[in-house]
Amino acid sequence: MEMCRKLFSLVEVVVGLHQIAGAFYDTSLLMLVRDRCSSNSTTSGGRDQQQEAISRFYMIYLLLLRITPLFFTFFLAKLGDQRSRKITIYVPLLGYLVSRSLLLFVILFHWPLEVMFATALVNGLTGGFTAFWAGVMAFASDTSSQEKRSIRLNRVELTYGVAGMIGSMASGHLFIVFKISLGRGAGLMVASCVFYALTLVCSFLGLKSSPKQTPSGSHGYGSLLDQAQQESDNGANPEDQADNATWNQSQRSRLPDNQNNPVTQDNPRGDVSVDKAIIALLFAAGVLYDLGVSGGADVLPIFVLKDPLNWNAVWVGYGNATGYALFLTSFLGVLFFSKWLKDTSLIVMGMVSFSTGMLIMAFVEWTFLYFIARAVMIFALIPMATIRSVISKQIKDTSYGKLFAMLQILLTLTGVIASTAFLNIYNSTQDWYPSVCFSLSSAISCLGVIPIMMVERRLSNPAAFPGY
Repeated sequence: MEMCRKLFSLVEVVVGLHQIAGAFYDTSLLMLVRDRCSSNSTTSGGRDQQQEAISRFYMIYLLLLRITPLFFTFFLAKLGDQRSRKITIYVPLLGYLVSRSLLLFVILFHWPLEVMFATALVNGLTGGFTAFWAGVMAFASDTSSQEKRSIRLNRVELTYGVAGMIGSMASGHLFIVFKISLGRGAGLMVASCVFYALTLVCSFLGLKSSPKQTPSGSHGYGSLLDQAQQESDNGANPEDQADNATWNQSQRSRLPDNQNNPVTQDNPRGDVSVDKAIIALLFAAGVLYDLGVSGGADVLPIFVLKDPLNWNAVWVGYGNATGYALFLTSFLGVLFFSKWLKDTSLIVMGMVSFSTGMLIMAFVEWTFLYFIARAVMIFALIPMATIRSVISKQIKDTSYGKLFAMLQILLTLTGVIASTAFLNIYNSTQDWYPSVCFSLSSAISCLGVIPIMMVERRLSNPAAFPGY
């Protein structure tokens, strides 16, 4: 019983259940959109018009899904910093459950496909993925040490990926096998709603957020040492007090520098100085990389549905699963290479991995070449989690939520721009060279290496930059 309680107190469990539910939903939505667009285009256009209709739907849907959370994400993050990290997790999950359940009604009652635009709005009004992921990253950072933070954040991403891989592999088969006579995909959506409900219950009852400190209080593990010494000194003899002071000092010597100085009203950040240029460069690297990744990723699901690949639901599930498998390989990469490489080197390695794989994707004409391109992207998911880890090491923990929310808002805006631009480019070029988007994705994502190299220069030689 105690083991189960501890298990469900991990944010990784919430992430895993949420991602399985999302994988089921994504497959159901994609196949529904394909069926509806196919039935509307059989008499007047064939595959080209079907592709255009699918890309037009996803362009509007993703735009609504990504824009609407921007108005509420920062507010939820600020509330989470002040009260409880759980707020930024279970409020978006409630929106997921309500909004994505509507897809089941669209399938069962044959509602117009445009109803899905309303579900995107409902999801966004509760924070959506923007607020949810910012809350998850803040929660994981809050409950991990600086030394293990890169591994912890990548472990969260690993859980996200493994759960998505399992969900994607299962979704294609469940879509075919688990049928409800009233509509294709309805059974898969029932399973998705069940997982969303479990996710909400686990986040609300299982997660235990750390208590928030008062402004005049001390900060971090060092403050706990002060408190423990003060309590033990009350009523202790002078010899015991001397022993306690010696033990306390020895423990302090083992703390990171930014936790060795108490944070008070007079000294709100201890003695830690923050190079704002490093934060800005890390934000720029994340935005550039995400611009390339989001643009390529949004085109891939549409690209595989037409010639030359022309996949069905099972192959779509396998294709999504290979994408999620990158979370596992990226985590193993961090776990192995972090012993010898700095965080900045890990980020560059991941960016080069994705850029190279996406360049290969630009020449895909056979299914096996698609999977080769995915295999080359083996470390593609290292950069974003590691960028967040580096950012968290530059700031105090009471700012995690707000800063991660700002980063996630920027990434969301980047995703909106990338989705709109790349889908329009794909529609314009699909007749003569449909893979031009992948070449563009490769080039843009590689540009993220430049600000990371500048960050490494500042971190390795801080004396050369006044104000650090």
